[in-house]
Amino acid sequence: MTTPVILTGAGSFLGEYVLKALDAEGIDTFALSRWATATCRRYGLSARIKPVEIDLSAPGQEWSPPSNSAHTIIHLAFDRMTSGDGAHGAEINSRITQNVLAICRASNVFSIVNASSTSVYGKPDGGLISAETAPVSPSEYGAAKLLAEQLLADAPQVASVISVRLPAVLGRRAHPENWLVRVAQRLIQNEDLTYSSPDFRFNNAVLASDVAQFFVELAAMDSLPADVRAPIGSTPGPDLTEMLHQMRSDLSSRSRLKISPCDQPPFGIDNSAATQLGYRPRSIIETIRQFTRDFAQDA
Repeated sequence: MTTPVILTGAGSFLGEYVLKALDAEGIDTFALSRWATATCRRYGLSARIKPVEIDLSAPGQEWSPPSNSAHTIIHLAFDRMTSGDGAHGAEINSRITQNVLAICRASNVFSIVNASSTSVYGKPDGGLISAETAPVSPSEYGAAKLLAEQLLADAPQVASVISVRLPAVLGRRAHPENWLVRVAQRLIQNEDLTYSSPDFRFNNAVLASDVAQFFVELAAMDSLPADVRAPIGSTPGPDLTEMLHQMRSDLSSRSRLKISPCDQPPFGIDNSAATQLGYRPRSIIETIRQFTRDFAQDA
């Protein structure tokens, strides 16, 4: 029998995909969110998905599942720390992490699958980033994600913490600040698009549905390593120029594409650590084409 799951951030963009994947796999789940009941009702989920109304960004939140059987946490809840919101966002994220640790102390938590971010790497000097790549001057958001990874990994009650470092996550309701969402928006409005590093073999994007499936598979595993930090991406395909032209064609856009100088060398993603855990990367062209199909339908 699969270990029941505690899902934080159930009302988020990625939470929708993870909830549906958990339900499809028949996994009993506690869905934690400020809007948990409305979220579960909106997606027509089965009775195995149990909504829990809780605000993990508020101090001193106390909750534990009603039984002391082993649980796995899939942890998605995190503040995006938008521009100019650094100190406040860091405080919110600190409370979220502390509340998740409190759940661990009050419950029998077998493992944590933590949604982290490739922003933890900051500004590496190009090439491929891997689990072993050292962070270089991460943003406030990246530093907050890095701290959360460490605090969760240090929790003595939890045998395994897998921090999956996510690039741009694409799907319906993807965040408008996402670079590829902004690119698609400009293309569909026939606005000129300026980009750099035309020869870069971009793979820094994944579909939310693929992330959700990977998280559910990790949650269902009987044995996981103690502490893994694993970046994921798609498999590289053609260069960035060809990829953007493909997006323009798929969106029937008349936008002109212009190349600008590059201030910071781009980096790609080495999937090795994640593939050892069972991750199966999709090609970047498949990823982008599915995203543009969804985007065109929603536009």
